[in-house]
Amino acid sequence: MTKLSKCIFVAASLAMTAQAGTVLRLNAGTIETKRAESLMTAQLGNPAAAQDLIVQFKKPITEADKASLKNIGAEIFGYLPDDALMIRASWSKVQQWRQNGAVEAVLHFRADYKVSTAFAPSSIFNKDEQTAVLVKTFKPTETKDIALAIKNMAQSTVHVAEGKSVVAVVPRGMVRAVAALQGVEHVQPYVEMKPMHMTFDNDYGVITPLGIGDYSDINGTETGTKVMNFDGAWAMGLTGRNQIVAMADTGLDGGETNLSVDFQGAVIKGHIFGLFAKSWEDPMGHGTHVAGSVLGRGTASGARLKGGAYDAMFIPQGMWSPMMKNLTVPSKVQDLFIRAYADGARIHTNSWGSPRNLGAYDAYASSVDEFLFNNPDMLILFAAGNSGVDMNKDGRIDSGSISSPGTSKNALTVGASENQTTTGGIQVPVSKLRTGQESWGAEPIYSSLISDNPNGVAMFSSRGPTLDGRLKPEIVAPGTNILSNRSHVAGASELWGAYNADYAFSGGTSMATPLAAGGAAVVRQVLQEKFQIANPSGALMKATMMHTAVDMFPGQYGEVGAAKGQELLTRRPNADEGYGRVDMTRIAQMTAQTRFVDNKVGLGQNEQEMFTVTLARPGQILVNLVYTDAPASPDAAVAMVNDLDINVSGGGVTSAPRDRVNNNEIVELNNLPAGTYTITVMGTKVPQGKNGKQPYALVYTAREN
Repeated sequence: MTKLSKCIFVAASLAMTAQAGTVLRLNAGTIETKRAESLMTAQLGNPAAAQDLIVQFKKPITEADKASLKNIGAEIFGYLPDDALMIRASWSKVQQWRQNGAVEAVLHFRADYKVSTAFAPSSIFNKDEQTAVLVKTFKPTETKDIALAIKNMAQSTVHVAEGKSVVAVVPRGMVRAVAALQGVEHVQPYVEMKPMHMTFDNDYGVITPLGIGDYSDINGTETGTKVMNFDGAWAMGLTGRNQIVAMADTGLDGGETNLSVDFQGAVIKGHIFGLFAKSWEDPMGHGTHVAGSVLGRGTASGARLKGGAYDAMFIPQGMWSPMMKNLTVPSKVQDLFIRAYADGARIHTNSWGSPRNLGAYDAYASSVDEFLFNNPDMLILFAAGNSGVDMNKDGRIDSGSISSPGTSKNALTVGASENQTTTGGIQVPVSKLRTGQESWGAEPIYSSLISDNPNGVAMFSSRGPTLDGRLKPEIVAPGTNILSNRSHVAGASELWGAYNADYAFSGGTSMATPLAAGGAAVVRQVLQEKFQIANPSGALMKATMMHTAVDMFPGQYGEVGAAKGQELLTRRPNADEGYGRVDMTRIAQMTAQTRFVDNKVGLGQNEQEMFTVTLARPGQILVNLVYTDAPASPDAAVAMVNDLDINVSGGGVTSAPRDRVNNNEIVELNNLPAGTYTITVMGTKVPQGKNGKQPYALVYTAREN
């Protein structure tokens, strides 16, 4: 019999393995801080006035370091790697303060540090070209003043100024001047957000006949819930009961006045975010399909076509603009989450993003992380994107194509695995698609079908890692040939084809994400009802889904090697499937062998917490650590701020080296001898904690052979 227990230990002298840096790792480039400081020109203006500065320390930043800065009147805005803080303070006071010897360098926060590399280089040929920009400010109280300063620049207009965001149009040659304004943290191109359903350039090539629409020709595989083993959870009464899920999308069906029977009684209230929209109805169709996968009741189909959490309650947020004919995501993206949270939602699903500047941690991703850091009991999901292609024609999908805000550290980013169904939608080889030769022209992808193997990742699903090397997506769910609800608004899209007046097929990471969100609602129900965790953190929900996911290695083409197109080259976690495919039966059947730690106080720097696991016979130990990290600056080339680590030791075994890149870690040890093992969670670096500490979630299971 396995025995699991916990022991708390604080080691003030825990050895630090990480060394303080002598460089700043920014998207603008790597800055040797001592050299940059020595080359600085004389400071213009009054040195006694408050200025935006960067202070780098000689050692990992402590709470005492921050307190000493505050004692001289400094405001601290955030962290930059390595071991640096963005502050506002008097230059002369900082120079006097630095004599304590703890400081490596002090730099002016230069404009060129703040400008996104996604801009085309400025030249005499494009300097007057009108460019839409998103400006991130340090303080919401200064945003309107910064907006006014931008408006007063030549040929510049401001469209939105709210929260810590300004949306403006300026000449390309003026972008650096915008970045030079005091109070500006980051300037990036303003990007259009799009629904993440796959369109294949609006030409499917060949579409399989869609059926007769009376449900006699479907077998239950079409919704994607069967591949995720929802049936096993439903049989145990785990249907999302007492959970509230919010969705920001193109809207929901006919809105408040004309909802499908599949959503009647499910909607608590709706929110209108679409520019010039008067309703949260869905004139496009995407949001209704998404909503059906989350929690559609299945009433219109006689309970044949249901969402994953069909007893959950819903808050739809319509972002479709009838004027723009597209999504109008608020520049202050946190408004979506704030309103949903206030109405009781603790899960928020988003099947949209930007297919530009792929893999980048930008202002949108940072804003998502900021909200979650401040509201850790919410889980936000984002679609990974549909930018997966094989442009080098090696038979494997290229890496590095995750869309923002899916590049957020704290959101659960969802990729699309294949559904397993032969009914409706697109039932042809990739070679028959109009973009097949260009995007996926090499075998074995070229001849494959897109919903014939549940251990396959959809060829269009965006892959990681992010530009700074983080693992994304974290999980996958079925996203090909998914049958779900169809909007009844006249002119709404049939997506991949209508099955009848109430349902349509579609595909994309847009379709995978709501299925995962339905799964998250059931996870929250399991944690509350089965394990008596009243208000589980988003990190704990995320860790539970990772812990129970199915590793799809080696993928749909078998263990044939990279040269022959093997889809998954390593076991989980990897940048194709993350931790694997969501499995609801595994979640529903968790027993006391699995333990949950939801440490909402957390660990400070050099602190650790230990848990013991005893195997009476040889067996296995699986441990997942997830924490909601402090938001990083979009100026930083490395998004990790705080660093917690896990280690498992005992029986002559010590787990693998620590992860310095991700805010999630896994230790999976098999064929262990009987004995007692220690799981240690360590606070390696905590420069931006809550009261000096980083909360975390831990899920661990010990099984005997």
